[in-house]
Amino acid sequence: MSSEFAGRVPTLWHGRGITRQTTTRLTADRETLVIADSSVATHVVDHSARTIEVDAHSMTVAVVVGIAQEIARRPPSVIVAVGGGSILDATKIASLSLAPGRIFDFAIERASRSALTFLPDAPPAVDVVAVPTTLGTSSETNSVGILKNESGYRLIVGQSLRARHAIIDPCNLMTLTPASVREGALEAFLRLAGASTSSRRSARGRRDAVVIGGALLETASGEVNAAASRLRLARLSAATQRSGALRGQDPYSARHWYVANEVAFALEVRKMVATVAVIAAVWRRVCSGDPRWGDRESLEEFWTGVAGRVALPLDPPAGIAALIDRWGIPTPPRPTAQTIHRISAAAETAWGNRYPMLAGLFADDFCDLLRDSYWSEGGE
Repeated sequence: MSSEFAGRVPTLWHGRGITRQTTTRLTADRETLVIADSSVATHVVDHSARTIEVDAHSMTVAVVVGIAQEIARRPPSVIVAVGGGSILDATKIASLSLAPGRIFDFAIERASRSALTFLPDAPPAVDVVAVPTTLGTSSETNSVGILKNESGYRLIVGQSLRARHAIIDPCNLMTLTPASVREGALEAFLRLAGASTSSRRSARGRRDAVVIGGALLETASGEVNAAASRLRLARLSAATQRSGALRGQDPYSARHWYVANEVAFALEVRKMVATVAVIAAVWRRVCSGDPRWGDRESLEEFWTGVAGRVALPLDPPAGIAALIDRWGIPTPPRPTAQTIHRISAAAETAWGNRYPMLAGLFADDFCDLLRDSYWSEGGE
């Protein structure tokens, strides 16, 4: 069902206007299923192919199960996924329905009671060709899937979730607003910054993070309407996964992500909108020397290496707040005290206390963080 794929990263194809030509070649003479965001054009191959259109804003576990059932009913030999991170994640998770050993059922059931699910080590069950239409998520190149269920956004991790091919074509990114482009660039940048709050990293990892992070800041701070700029940013986002930048001995170092995850679910906002609310508050705790949130010297070393590229303050919390203001990334409305307590309890239950993601952090710590976070005027 899947061509031999021993590599740790997908084959990356990039260039302007290459999507249809590349997908047609990769799917020639193969039973093809296209899974696409209903808001984008889906004619991406030059031969007939089954197509499932889905609403990216309604990507719940029920929708993923429905896609999986359709895949299992008539198994394709290749799946082309077209859309943003939620579409790509849903496709990768649903494709597990073709894996032996009821892995899909295991993933869905496990995610219903655990915030983090590790899959058995196995290659992908079917070739997935990922065609992203947004920037920053890196779903096209990573081995992670985010599943939304009644408990929240649940994280599923495993090599069987890695796409076989990724196609980065700026023509698929041209409908994004400049604000959306910069929001995607910030997501990729904070992936690097989160890894850089750990001291357990190699010299190569630190160097790659600074080089890619600086390039992301510089490119996104300039003109982002041109196709060349969008292609560069998309390639840099992919490079965060394909370099040594995220490698290290602390797989949970991007601790802001786990808090933002709960904020996004509770407030029903985009993940990056939630992230910009909490990131400076998290970094203030890192820079105050609280090791539960990260290593101060490592973060300051990374920030010093990138901030000068775009004239940001050298203090990391002040610098990231200035970047968010400069790029005009929106923040969510201030939650009520009751909602803050609800988010904090969810964060402790899912990620904190005894879990390694936010070890030693409890609901009271998250309450303090959220009160110190960056909210827009007005409340819920």
